[in-house]
Amino acid sequence: MALKIKDGIYHIPLELPWSSPGFVNVYLIDDTDGFIMIDCGVNGDHYFELLSKKFREINIKFNEIKLLIGTHMHSDHIGLSEKIRDEGIPFALYENSIDFIDKYNDWTIRFKELKDYAITQGAPKSFVNSISEIQTPFYAGKVSRPDVLLKEGRIKNLNRDIETIFTPGHDITEISLHDTASKIIFSGDHILPKITPFIPTESKDSDMLAKYTESLDKVDKIKHDIIAPGHGNLISEPHNRIKQMKLHHKRRSEKILSILEEKSFTGWEMVNNVFPRKLDDMNLRLAFQETMAHLKYLENLGKVKQEEMHKISHWSKTRQV
Repeated sequence: MALKIKDGIYHIPLELPWSSPGFVNVYLIDDTDGFIMIDCGVNGDHYFELLSKKFREINIKFNEIKLLIGTHMHSDHIGLSEKIRDEGIPFALYENSIDFIDKYNDWTIRFKELKDYAITQGAPKSFVNSISEIQTPFYAGKVSRPDVLLKEGRIKNLNRDIETIFTPGHDITEISLHDTASKIIFSGDHILPKITPFIPTESKDSDMLAKYTESLDKVDKIKHDIIAPGHGNLISEPHNRIKQMKLHHKRRSEKILSILEEKSFTGWEMVNNVFPRKLDDMNLRLAFQETMAHLKYLENLGKVKQEEMHKISHWSKTRQV
């Protein structure tokens, strides 16, 4: 059921077609002449009807929505956006989103660089082939150029003071939204209550963990009382949660440095050292990307290095003089 957070702000948990996380949080913010909607769930008539039912429960109609804002370009947050745009509702994403529309709509493009990178890290053929076999899922829908391209700072043409905060890390287009009146930050997947969001690697030059830690610091500097995340319950001690998430990545980096203390490993060998349990194809891909994100982060800090041997990268700890 829909929940009222504060006067004029609704929280709508919307079902997803997988078990974890089982719901995405949709938010509605009253802007006096209509509602601002944050995120919308996955594509599909079933999910559109679920959302419509939630709207009916709180006596809100689609023609009262003046703007849909996507926090980032993942299917569980914007998959239903085209269907909602068909209702005459303008759609907003961060300004860099236009550079990633083709990747969103065609996952063979999205994962091509990752497949090539995995080969250089010694990944087995079975893993490389599993990436090649990824198809764009129906629940992602299709995305065309947004009606509104957001920049950092106060969003124009709204009555409320809602500020866009560019918070890349989990996704390169990720934003958080600060409603200054309620002192709530709507964080998408940038800050979650129970888990740390997945940090991807897409290519050899990608350092998304550095972007993510910088984004955490950016949000931490803002005075706010509550974080309304993309999944799970509201976070009532946001600054403590940010500290916990930074500590998680600090410990993961320390674990990697410990593994590399005595000998070097290929990137793929590091994945198996960091995540030793057996994983299915999807979680193995996530484990590979997250391990490489940490290695690249540590490399840019000068703490590890990689050397190519027989066309495969081997990672080792940098010896400090």
